Amino acid sequence: MVEYSKAMKELAEEIKSIWKKDRGLFWWIAAQFLIAAVLFVLPIINLNPSRPKVYARYSDISNGYSSSYWWYLISFSIIAVTLGIGHNLLSVKLYTKRGKDIARLFLGVSIAITVIAIKFLLSIIGEG
Repeated sequence: MVEYSKAMKELAEEIKSIWKKDRGLFWWIAAQFLIAAVLFVLPIINLNPSRPKVYARYSDISNGYSSSYWWYLISFSIIAVTLGIGHNLLSVKLYTKRGKDIARLFLGVSIAITVIAIKFLLSIIGEG
């Protein structure tokens, strides 16, 4: 428990350091978090658990979308948590270990992945 507390204090200090030294990177972190929050909320808002099947997956067979259970859409929320929290924490560590350029590159790729996931989700929701 003491190690966890120490790690959290170190992380807080690293984030404060980013805020003081490199505000641009801090805004990249905030942008990634907000975009991931959108990806987290969208499938939850559009869930309709009363329907037994919903359009949930894209496939190359037949009409392009296949039916699945509604909880398949929740996987987008799980991905959002991973991208929004996990990748931000990794970028903070990359900043302290490797520098700001690699941290920005990592965040840029994470933001691109999140935007692609949102676009994919919106196309699925639009068909349903």
